[in-house]
Amino acid sequence: MKKSTTKDELFLLKLYELASKLGSPEEEVDRFAIGRAIGQNDKGVNTIAKHLAQANFVKKGSGDSLYLTPHGIRLVEQIRQER
Repeated sequence: MKKSTTKDELFLLKLYELASKLGSPEEEVDRFAIGRAIGQNDKGVNTIAKHLAQANFVKKGSGDSLYLTPHGIRLVEQIRQER
């Protein structure tokens, strides 16, 4: 049985996808652009970003940008395999 994807996981998957389109999964992406892409409001985006940063899946880039850590990239690859 496939487990449902959490908002945090959706956020990471979208960050990975958008960053990869820019050239590499480690590229910085605006967190609010990620939020809009998954239908999340700004308050929700800030909460998700804070949780993911505390868990060391993302790091803050310049301005409102985030980027995946190696730990975050491994998690995304694991989620993608499970889908």
